Amino acid sequence: MRSRFISLPAAGLAAIVMAGAGCAKASAPKVETKAETKSTSPDGSQARTTTESKQFGSTLVSKTERTADTGKGKEKSVEETVVATVTAFSAGKRIVILTGDGAKHDFDLADKNTTATVDGRVTIGTKVELDLARDGGGNRSIRVVPVA
Repeated sequence: MRSRFISLPAAGLAAIVMAGAGCAKASAPKVETKAETKSTSPDGSQARTTTESKQFGSTLVSKTERTADTGKGKEKSVEETVVATVTAFSAGKRIVILTGDGAKHDFDLADKNTTATVDGRVTIGTKVELDLARDGGGNRSIRVVPVA
């Protein structure tokens, strides 16, 4: 008899713990990757490419940096892709997007060294893919399109 009496409260406690576990907020799956490649061409010039990606649920932040040491000096370019939800948007001026990890990414569309193309369907609340490319001269191009 005594073992039954002890096991009943334990069973009740287990039910309470299991019920509480079901109430926890589910977090978006997080996947991070990083890759680096180095190469040397026959003329002795070297190049390095580094790519980092962070995916939080259905949002993504990916950045690729390329550096090349040529006979004329170093050349550098950067490409970024962000898939996220628009939280602020002023046509031709600025766009702010929010990723699944709660990070805001703010882009100046009116900078003098920036060429921006934004799809006319982009509004606050739209999930978008933003592609940004930067060259060694400081020139940037931004393309923003809705994600289906």
